Amino acid sequence: MTPAPAHPDFRPSHCVNAELLLSTPLTVVVRARLSFIVDGRAEVREIALVIPRSRCEGDHPYWPALLSAATEHWHRCPGSARELAANVDGEWQTLLTAQTTTH
Repeated sequence: MTPAPAHPDFRPSHCVNAELLLSTPLTVVVRARLSFIVDGRAEVREIALVIPRSRCEGDHPYWPALLSAATEHWHRCPGSARELAANVDGEWQTLLTAQTTTH
């Protein structure tokens, strides 16, 4: 797994304007989707990335917190994970992608 390439203006201390499914006093829950292969079939599932409010500024998670939550889901994938994306600034943005190897 590798993080997606960052935008040239990216700074890791920035907050992310991600689409929220839920906001509580202790957490924010970001809408995401996971693409994976299981039993030879490609599947996509909507998932929820739970981020502690202590790792956010208001309702906006910091980039490392979003990436950490994405990585947790990546490792729990029921098959072979291919891509994990979150809706950021109104567009699906790839957070993690599987490394492809060529022989």
